[in-house]
Amino acid sequence: MEDPGHIVIDSTGIKVFGESEWLETKYGKQYKRKVWRKLHFGINSKGFIISRIMTTHLTDDRSCLDAHLKQADATKITQLIADAGYDGQNVYSQLESVNIKPIIPPARGSPSLSEEPCSVRQKGINYIDKKGLYAWQTKNDYGRRAKVENTIYRYKEMIGRKLNARL
Repeated sequence: MEDPGHIVIDSTGIKVFGESEWLETKYGKQYKRKVWRKLHFGINSKGFIISRIMTTHLTDDRSCLDAHLKQADATKITQLIADAGYDGQNVYSQLESVNIKPIIPPARGSPSLSEEPCSVRQKGINYIDKKGLYAWQTKNDYGRRAKVENTIYRYKEMIGRKLNARL
């Protein structure tokens, strides 16, 4: 596999059409909740899907990071670009352990002061506090994340917005 350089990750929800009927048949009672699956994608610098995971709607995006790195061959990745859903110290620690630079904006409400002023995450928070989010996005070429959004759009156009469950 060629060197992807960076990986951009994101997830999207897809409604499971027909599964509520299957649950009604199986358990004999009305099932009102909508059932969703989450598709987690990782793409390389050329826009090719290099990692993919399907989970339930209850799965936290951060818990899929290890699977993304394994599928994409973490030894060839230098940067990981993701949205604030991946913001968390465990993600930063995991990426640091494999020498991957995280480009992840801090989640809203992230405290400005921290016990670890030298951490990569805290440096990002400090930079945003001083110069603003748009300056941070420009500095890190965060616009590259739009490629994964486009990939998700193209994928949903091919398979549709719903998954069909078989009875």
